[in-house]
Amino acid sequence: MKIVVNNQSTLSAEVLIVAQENLKKLVAETKCPNSKSLLDKKVFKAESGEVLPLLHVDKVVILLGLGLRQDFIASEYDKIIAKAAEQLKKLNIKEVSVNIDYIFDNANVKQFALDTVRAFISETYVFDQLKSKKENFSLEAIELVYSGNQDLEDAAKIGSAIACGQNYAKDLQNLPANICNTDYMLNEARDLTSKYETFNLNYLDQDAMAELGMGCALAVGRGSDMSNYTVCMEYNGGDEDEAPIVLVGKGLVFDNGGICIKPAAGMDSMKMDMGGAAAVMGTMKALAMLNLPINVVGVMGLAENAVDARSYRPGDVLKSMKGITVEVSNTDAEGRLVLCDTLTYIGKYNPKAVINMATLTGAMIISLGDAFSGLFANSDKLANSLQQAADASNDLVWRLPLHKPYLKKLESKVADMDNCGRDRSAGSIVAGLFLSKFTEDYEWAHLDIAGSAMGDFASCKATGRPVPLLVHYLLSQAK
Repeated sequence: MKIVVNNQSTLSAEVLIVAQENLKKLVAETKCPNSKSLLDKKVFKAESGEVLPLLHVDKVVILLGLGLRQDFIASEYDKIIAKAAEQLKKLNIKEVSVNIDYIFDNANVKQFALDTVRAFISETYVFDQLKSKKENFSLEAIELVYSGNQDLEDAAKIGSAIACGQNYAKDLQNLPANICNTDYMLNEARDLTSKYETFNLNYLDQDAMAELGMGCALAVGRGSDMSNYTVCMEYNGGDEDEAPIVLVGKGLVFDNGGICIKPAAGMDSMKMDMGGAAAVMGTMKALAMLNLPINVVGVMGLAENAVDARSYRPGDVLKSMKGITVEVSNTDAEGRLVLCDTLTYIGKYNPKAVINMATLTGAMIISLGDAFSGLFANSDKLANSLQQAADASNDLVWRLPLHKPYLKKLESKVADMDNCGRDRSAGSIVAGLFLSKFTEDYEWAHLDIAGSAMGDFASCKATGRPVPLLVHYLLSQAK
């Protein structure tokens, strides 16, 4: 993807992003052919998401409305850009100028520039790898047009890197499990880390995990022919003695629920249960593209939850790497079992902070839908930093409590704790509390991305979230 910043359009296709307050300014500066007649006839009113393509002999101009400032919701900006992206696909425009001279007055231009580049790359994403007949579209170049005196090169570069990481995460999550299995994810980590000198790759196979006593994670994968792996991508961009930030992703490449099997309807979407691991991969890619001066370890706990004679059972008692014994009341509460051992293992890095991402609970979809990731944290400082990153990236989170009295729901009569309890209420909080028992030695946050990473659940469409949030957080920590 080629990204350039210019003070005027040099391409044969241009998108003009227009706030209602600047529609008359657009007409006065005659940037748009026939613009006065369009305004007089109210053909284009610059309402939010309104799009009008104008086809001329030597140029295609696409008008895109931002609406009124007081009605603008930053987190909905991608949906506005998507309207223009549809036109680019329809007209097969692969190189486009995007003019931001007519956004809201006194807007944060650098933020708009970043968001605009990221959104155009993300919203023109096409997943057709597995189709015999390809859509034959890919956006190849964006020329960001701004005639003001602010330098937007860095903003455009960051927006591009985030979108590339986001689209990479989408690719991984959209692939089916017969292709994107645990070995595939390990090889993707190998390929990514081999491209940059700042990376080291270490991983544990099943034998190494067994030697360390990772009994919970290994139990989940016992019913599958796929191997379990714990994969650690070490990005060393900071000082040698700087404690790393560790990102941990749940990597269930497919989850049929195990013996507590899921209903058939919608089970195909469980190829996306590795959304946390995909987000780690996407974030590490963006991080390397930006060459940030920071130390980060991206970790994936990889497994498949399947049914077999070897599958773990309801009633089994597992021993975690930390030594805590866990009674299994539901084999479909498997993600936390993979994560609990992974979160124990990464303690060896003496991390500055740990953030795990997981498509962990259906309850999160019920409570927050697909707009927000659920945020849990044992540190207000870390939670506040992530909230600020969410606000900056428009990748929304909502903090929920780790309400300690609910730990009673995890009590077991035969083990130290139950993996999910017998009471279905407060399911997302209870899952967070389970993980919190394995993260007491460091600052930790848990992002439940069950809704946000999969978008509209019925469409089974990966979003690449929370890559934007994570990259903005790392940018804030690298300063």
